[in-house]
Amino acid sequence: MKNIILVLIFLLCSCAPTVMIHPSKDASDFERDKYRCERLAVQSAANWGIPGNPFYIALEIRKCLRLECGWEFQKKGE
Repeated sequence: MKNIILVLIFLLCSCAPTVMIHPSKDASDFERDKYRCERLAVQSAANWGIPGNPFYIALEIRKCLRLECGWEFQKKGE
C-alpha cells in the first residue's frame, strides 16, 4: 500500500502544467493545428478499432502537434 501511495505522489508531482511554443505561430494557429490533429487522432483511433480511446487520442494529438505542426512542449515556469 505504501508503494502505491509513493507512486501516486510521484506521478502527481511530475505532472507540471505544460505550454505549447512555436517559433513563428500564435494562439490562433495553435487552435487551428490542435483541431486538425484532434480530427486525425479520432479517425486514427477508429481505424485501429479503438474508437473514443482517450489515451490513444491524447497521445496522437501530442505527436501530431509536435511532429507535423512543429509545436514544442515546455513545462510552465521553465
